[in-house]
Amino acid sequence: MNGERGFTIIEVLIAVLILTVGLLGLVSSGALVTRMIGEGNRFTEASTVANRRFEMFRSQWSANNCNSAADGSTTAQGFTVTWSVVSVSGGKARQVQLTVSSPTARGTRTDTFYRTIPCS
Repeated sequence: MNGERGFTIIEVLIAVLILTVGLLGLVSSGALVTRMIGEGNRFTEASTVANRRFEMFRSQWSANNCNSAADGSTTAQGFTVTWSVVSVSGGKARQVQLTVSSPTARGTRTDTFYRTIPCS
């Protein structure tokens, strides 16, 4: 019997424990990556909504020399969009602070974008 080779039960239990710890780490990092991808997609959608709103401001304000530039808010594609407008460069441009809010599983996520839009 002394000549038999193999693993003892202690060695097998330690190997299973090490494997379990490694697999748990892999599963938790997979969940983190999935959540980060979701947040990245949401931020991409929010920035797309903001860019569309900035382009709309640019076309509206350039047509009437920024006379219609005013603070406001709206809802677009499940996002709440609010903006504030400040005259800059002696009235030759408008600084827009645009805030895009969206509900998430952990509450509300808010992203803020800034753009200076020249007046005609």
